[in-house]
Parts: sequence; structure tokens; C-alpha cells
Amino acid sequence: MTGAWDKARVVELARQLRGAATGGWSGPALRAVVEGLGWQWHEDAAGPRLVTGTQADASPQWTPRLRPVDRFEKDYVHGGEEYVGLYVPVAVPEGGAAEKAAAFRTVGEALTEEFGPASIMGVYGDPGPFYDSAPLWGSPFRRWRGRENTLELHAGEHGPELLLQPTDPAENWFWRQGHGEHYALGGFFGSRSDSSTAGLGFPGRWRTDDWDVFSNTLGDFLDTLPAETHALGIQLDFGFHALVPGTYGPILFNLLCGERLEIIYDPERLGEGITDPTSFGWIAHTTRPAALDHWHEAPYHSGDFGIGEVDGRRLARMMVDTLRDLGVSSPKGLSLTDHAQRVGDYYVDYYGLTLQENP
Repeated sequence: MTGAWDKARVVELARQLRGAATGGWSGPALRAVVEGLGWQWHEDAAGPRLVTGTQADASPQWTPRLRPVDRFEKDYVHGGEEYVGLYVPVAVPEGGAAEKAAAFRTVGEALTEEFGPASIMGVYGDPGPFYDSAPLWGSPFRRWRGRENTLELHAGEHGPELLLQPTDPAENWFWRQGHGEHYALGGFFGSRSDSSTAGLGFPGRWRTDDWDVFSNTLGDFLDTLPAETHALGIQLDFGFHALVPGTYGPILFNLLCGERLEIIYDPERLGEGITDPTSFGWIAHTTRPAALDHWHEAPYHSGDFGIGEVDGRRLARMMVDTLRDLGVSSPKGLSLTDHAQRVGDYYVDYYGLTLQENP
């Protein structure tokens, strides 16, 4: 992280944002918030331009910005809201995905120390709220939810940002994505069971019976996963049941991802006569042992991959080709192992996987 990171400054800014009187997110109210932070509000033809008098003067990567209600936001606001977000970059690390993930994690730890655990955490994937595209390095978020306003630690293209937003519009968008169409939601969303999530609604999941659709979304889910789990300070560890003909749905794969990602494959319950797993790209344990500490041993694995090293499409195709060769009829024959949706104190919905744990 660059020397511009200042824990005390960022925590104080977060406090100010959480306590801001946004007055229904009208232009005059937001201008008062901006000027109360000691910044300048300049009216331009393209909308208000915010100037902090610090890094923003030297680099646009540091410039705060307001998100006006436009064609993608207008269907989800009410009561005269003119804006749906104030974004403030708080670290612009040199380097790539690993440095951005580390910066996000450091800021997240500071905010958790100040405010307690986030109400909601997860990964947006594609699409993000109001149909945003995800940053190339990943799209983790931590959200401290309030009744009227919500403070979020947000993944920007250049690093972590603080995002102050009205609570309802983004949640309204999220809820209305539960229409069941392919690719409606990606990533994963985890919520805590406490007063801060009272009244929070989660949309229904989408499923597919098309292996190509499933392979695409699985690849997208895996591509940036090590950066996202590292940024959030969590570890995902769950298995995939598969309805192989003639079986009761054994656990074939187990995914483990914290700072590195590895998937193991265990065909031993399937008996003789299966296709050689190495022909799909699996690595035999006898050739090279698995690198991560999985909850059980398996004779094959994917190899292990760090931040920026994952070829999600290749891994997804390796899994899907294996499943299809075993005769699994469609992705609807897959489910996750028990307790897969418990990650620490959060209950997680894996929208980007299109799967959930066994009922």
C-alpha cells in the first residue's frame, strides 16, 4: 500500500460519512455534506465535481465522486433522491490484484475494529448494483447497514473505496434481480443474524440445466476468488455432491480458497471403469501432492493458484467435462455439502455458483 494510507484519517472519514445528514439524497443536502467534510463542490456541465485539496488535485484516482440517479438507477429510487452514492478512494496501492486485495483487507480490518463486524459481506461479481461491471481484480465488499444510509467498503478499479449510499435503492435493485434468469446475479452474499439486517431481503437464486451456462458462471466465480477471499479475510471450504448415475450423489470435488485456491477430485467411490482423470487435466496425488490442507485426502487435484494466477474457465471446463463424462445429466444434479453456506458468522448465498447446500 502506498504511503498515502492513513488509518486515523480513513477511520475518521468513515465516522463522518456514517453520521452525515444526507437529507433524502437531494443535491442541496449532498452539497452540505461535501462542504461539511471540508471539500469543494464545483458545478460542471457533466455534474458536480468534488475537490478535496489533497491527493485529488494530483491524480483522478483519488478524486471522490457522486453517483447521480440516471437511467440504470431511476427504477430503484423513491422520494426525490437525486444521488445513490458518494464514493471516496482511500488507498491506491501500487501493483496489481494482490496489492489491491491486501489494501482492501487492511482497511477492512481498521473499520471492523472501529464499527464491529460488517452487517453484510461478499462479492458482487457481474452484474454489480445498477448493472455495474466488476473491477478486473475482484469485487469484494463489506457493508455496515443502517436504516436510511449504509456505509460500504467497496472495491474500485484502483483499490478500496468508502461508499456512502442510501440503503433502499441498492437493496431494491438486488431484490428485483431474483427473477431467475441466467446471469441475473453473480458472486456471493453473506449476512449476519443481528438487528442491522432486520428487514433485509434476499432474492431467489437462479439455476440452469445447461452445462455451458454453468461452466461460464463457474469460471467467472473462480477467476478472482483468491483476491476476494483474501481481501475479506475469509476462507471458503465446501464440497460438491453430484448425482452420478447408479449412486446417491457422492462428494466428488472439494474447493478450498483463502489466499490460494485448490480443488480436489475424489472418484474412488465410483468404482472401476471411469475415464482417467488426468485426461481432463487433474493432477494425480502420486505425481504431485495437493498443496493445501483439505479436510480429507483425494487422489487428484487441480493444482493450487494464488491471486492473479487462476484460469477460471479452464478449471470450470475441467470440472464440467469430468461431470459430463460421468453421466451427470445437468447442473441441477449438483449441490453443496452441509454447512457450505456458513462462513464464520455469516450465512452465504452463492449466486454465482447457482448452487446451495443440501436441504
